[in-house]
Amino acid sequence: MDKKTRDEATARVREFYDGPADTIYKTTWGENLHLGVPRVDGGTHREAIEHTTELMARHARLNEDTRVLDLGSGYGGPARYLASRFRCRVTGLNVSSVETEEAIRLTKEAKLDSRISYDRGDFHELPYPAASFDVVWSQDSLMYGADKRKILEEIFRVLKPGGLLDFTDILASRDLDPDDRARLYERVRTPEMWDTERYLSEMLDLGFKIQRVEDWSEHVAASYAWAAQQAREKREELVSNVGAELVQRTLDGLMFWVDMAERSNVGWALIVAKKPI
Repeated sequence: MDKKTRDEATARVREFYDGPADTIYKTTWGENLHLGVPRVDGGTHREAIEHTTELMARHARLNEDTRVLDLGSGYGGPARYLASRFRCRVTGLNVSSVETEEAIRLTKEAKLDSRISYDRGDFHELPYPAASFDVVWSQDSLMYGADKRKILEEIFRVLKPGGLLDFTDILASRDLDPDDRARLYERVRTPEMWDTERYLSEMLDLGFKIQRVEDWSEHVAASYAWAAQQAREKREELVSNVGAELVQRTLDGLMFWVDMAERSNVGWALIVAKKPI
């Protein structure tokens, strides 16, 4: 993919997250903008979102000497969990300046700014030297990448030998019909989304050793349905901040994701892979 096409797609994502979406997401999702895997004993959906981060962390050996790069770090929820729980050092990279500023504020409030730093940037061109990180982490963000092969190449480059890529992503079914695929790509503002098989094929080709794959697709519809319910419950607050038309478009968009998930048009997976020593 040429750089111009890639940069244009990245700019569309940046514009979206730096705009009214910031208010909408903070009001509905809170500081952790991710899907959730419920705990065995139940609990709230916010606890399910936290549980996802916990499940991912089990596959990485994290301690105070570990350097983690969180791609698409949002408001910094996972970064703060990792730094507080494991005392590791986390660098968050995000395309949105608005979300990055909020992440910095929340991290200072949590008194974790000595262990977490944030940069605004594009994960197609990581602004870090080769072999800089022990773990590259990402939750539900790579789907926004216009050139996922380039992103994986950059991740491989910045990982230390023996380092781990630990990520989740929302996936497009290989059998998606053209109309639904076009609607999905328009929603995500990306020229393509991958399925698990495509990720694994490209990662193996780059030299990654696959450690673990888990299909979490069954939780997608419930996650977006929860977000839609949050938006309905806070409709009055949202309308006063961003207007009724945008609130309705948001609800329609969230229910679009529910519908796509219920028809198995989109999925969700955890993939863990190692860079060889």
